[in-house]
Amino acid sequence: MSKISGATSLAEGKYEFKTDVNLIFGKESVQRTHVLRTTLHSLTLWKNRNPGIALSPYKVQTKDAAIINGEVWVFGINASWAQDIVIAVKIASNHYKVKPFVLLSNVYAKNLNAEGESKMSNQALIRANKNLYGDTCKALVNAAKQLGISNKLNFYVFSHNENPKIPQADLAAALQDGGADSVVTDEHKPKVTVGDNQGTRRIRQRTNFHLATLDV
Repeated sequence: MSKISGATSLAEGKYEFKTDVNLIFGKESVQRTHVLRTTLHSLTLWKNRNPGIALSPYKVQTKDAAIINGEVWVFGINASWAQDIVIAVKIASNHYKVKPFVLLSNVYAKNLNAEGESKMSNQALIRANKNLYGDTCKALVNAAKQLGISNKLNFYVFSHNENPKIPQADLAAALQDGGADSVVTDEHKPKVTVGDNQGTRRIRQRTNFHLATLDV
């Protein structure tokens, strides 16, 4: 029997670009056996953007969920709202029949971006994204407390050091403002799949990989 290893990804977009939740520091990887993926998109919008992808939808409380390739997806989840995270983790915990800490101990996000970015100046966008990352850290800690989790959380972030939307120094400051005890960057730059906002184009490119440790 394989060892249980869980993870949660935040703010997923188009299916082909899903975040690599197996990656850890040092070019190493872990085979995650229990994966929760959350997205702000509605189930209807996601299905329309991804025709032909097999899924098994169901509804829990006010949230739509689905099993896609053996993983739990929960839709309409705002990563900066603790209650949304709590609901999503409970849905996945019930499906996998594991404790919430299995899923929330390792959290991943790739290039979180504030809404309405196209209408902002560079500095306004950096400030908005700093607030988003800080609020997400606070939401993760708050959600963990509500779920009875007392261990530290690993929050892995894919974001290039020279990302104009939130450069490395601003990202580190945002994570620390959100409650991170430490923020470190892997010396290795992994290759990840990224796409445009319309989900019509994708490329593989190297990016930086960061780890914020959150104390609950």
